[in-house]
Amino acid sequence: MAAIPTIDISPLVQLAERGGVDGGPNIERLDDVVSEIARACETVGFFAVTHHGVDASVISSAWEASRAFFDCGAAVKGAVAMSGDYPYGYESHEALGTARGLSALEAIGEEGENAPSKVERRPSTLSPDSKETFSIGPLDSVASGMPARQFPPDAPTAFAPALTEYFSVMENLARVLFRGLALALNLDDASWFLRDGCFDEGHQCALRILNYPQLEYEREDESKKVRIRAGAHTDYGAMTILKSGGPGLQLRLSNEATGTNDGESSLWIDVPHLPDAFIINLGDLMQRWTNDRWRSTLHRVIAVADNVDPDADDQSSGVFHSSRRQSIAFFVNMNGNATVVPFGSCVDDDHPVRYGAIKASDHLIQRHRQSMGNGANE
Repeated sequence: MAAIPTIDISPLVQLAERGGVDGGPNIERLDDVVSEIARACETVGFFAVTHHGVDASVISSAWEASRAFFDCGAAVKGAVAMSGDYPYGYESHEALGTARGLSALEAIGEEGENAPSKVERRPSTLSPDSKETFSIGPLDSVASGMPARQFPPDAPTAFAPALTEYFSVMENLARVLFRGLALALNLDDASWFLRDGCFDEGHQCALRILNYPQLEYEREDESKKVRIRAGAHTDYGAMTILKSGGPGLQLRLSNEATGTNDGESSLWIDVPHLPDAFIINLGDLMQRWTNDRWRSTLHRVIAVADNVDPDADDQSSGVFHSSRRQSIAFFVNMNGNATVVPFGSCVDDDHPVRYGAIKASDHLIQRHRQSMGNGANE
């Protein structure tokens, strides 16, 4: 069974601290770290990172402020709501589901090898996910071309400062990770993604806090059914940096990736909850950029029961209880004017170019239109 690798990225943190100049006590491990990242990107599209350099106090402040915000009344939370004109703010009726996931996969299949015919089609009418969210965009609305940030006026005092600081710290972590991705792709400069016009002050990143409420219901005959908190989807940017508050995240892998052959074409694999780690997953843009060499993997969030007795003979009766769950997702998007063309290191006679050039902003607009009515994701 394929595992989600956990990678100590301290050599990358050190490389960033030295401005991309090799050297230092951990730098001899850099090649190993880069190899681990490359392997994860090619096989599962997910990996966990530790020793990432993010201060625990920044995480706890954002966590506590988010929880306090979601404890507020509907009028407070909804004062800044997501809309067609404002793609951030509060949202509580999102429905990702299979349709959102298929829309992304089918869009990739328009030019790539993931043809729509290879994906099971299902009804597009979906129930809302059991969660609520709040999002903010880039600080520099002029450079990014995105709407200026808005915070509800009656939100807890610490809310805006905590999210603003967390956003800034995630920008820095993205820069660290981009160095690792550049090296894994054999690009000519570890800072390749960080140049002007690529991932600079004009990026279109978004921060989303998520609250999954406590669930409780009679099991009856539902014991073998999966309770969905966030439906299956892919992310449509370059990558996502996730801080998870508990188990429940799953990704879908083919039998080829998992090394199994149980009659199913693919399997849902649990992503481990690691309190001190961030979970990194690639988005559709990076799959396109790497000419399908790297994976943007379908994933979802399910409710995990708190009160399951593994030794009980009957799991079909009683009350299903799943505690409240939080997470914070940072969606890493490029400067909207960045031109995305498959890297030369990902193209050869056996892997011809599968995608034409596209501006990063046009890519996001395409994905946004596909998900209209379904919202965004974790």
